[in-house]
Amino acid sequence: MDNKKPMSEPYTGQLTSNAKLFSILAYFGLLWLLGLLIRPDNSCPFVRHHVNNGILLLIGFGAYSILGVFIGRIPFVGWILNLAIYGCLIFVMIFGIVQAAKNKLFNIPLVNGIKIVK
Repeated sequence: MDNKKPMSEPYTGQLTSNAKLFSILAYFGLLWLLGLLIRPDNSCPFVRHHVNNGILLLIGFGAYSILGVFIGRIPFVGWILNLAIYGCLIFVMIFGIVQAAKNKLFNIPLVNGIKIVK
């Protein structure tokens, strides 16, 4: 009775080359705006899904940049923790790019239930 979504699942709908490009660009900072404002078609769920992930990742990097200052002041343990958090964010970003290039829907593990773009 486990109701968890898989971390990555293939997308079965039709995709254009622009949809794939906008999905990949969504993971690069504010470039998610391109996928949101210049969508290949108005109802491409693949692009919206990756744009949502890009927004959540950008929020994660913003929270890390604020909290990382305080965590980094703790000698040794704080430095290692800072590196681990930053490494995880970079890993999620790269993994999302690879999944978008493979036409798969990728759910970010800790925040996969949050939908900003519907």
